Amino acid sequence: MAKKKAPAKKAAPPSELAGIPAFAGMNAADRDLFRGAMSERNLSEGEPLFREGDAGEGLWVVLKGDVSIVKRNAKGGEREVAVLEAHEVIGEMDLISDRPHNTGARARSDCGLLFLPKKAFQDLLRKGNPGAASMVVYFARMLAGRLDANNKRMLEILDAPPRAPGSSEFSEFKRRLLKEWSF
Repeated sequence: MAKKKAPAKKAAPPSELAGIPAFAGMNAADRDLFRGAMSERNLSEGEPLFREGDAGEGLWVVLKGDVSIVKRNAKGGEREVAVLEAHEVIGEMDLISDRPHNTGARARSDCGLLFLPKKAFQDLLRKGNPGAASMVVYFARMLAGRLDANNKRMLEILDAPPRAPGSSEFSEFKRRLLKEWSF
């Protein structure tokens, strides 16, 4: 009696990751490996992705829709500090840090996302996966760029002529800082 062949595993769909800058430094095989470690999630408009103070669990990739990044204010309300669109990532700090989220994120419109668990990324990194290493380099460059931009802005504020009391220059800096840093 002939032995039945096990059904072939479905090949990963063409990688949605090819056009996403965080994955652009990877070869196709590594992108497919990462895609295989990711799960899909859909959010309806207004649905939270995570809340400020939540433990970070991994990296989110926005495939479609917009995600609003929100920060609680001293009065107990929330303020939108950034909007992320398709092909942007959220939670890159989760992959390299154990700090809780310092902002929240929720769907600004109906969204399709991919999720890469922190453990899956760290396992690939420990195994010496070149794609994981390229991702670390990408995030290091991204963070260095943000730090440079914020240092430049801070120097502009410090070098500017004094303003009247109650000016909103620092408030503007805080807004730009939160907008330019990804959470």
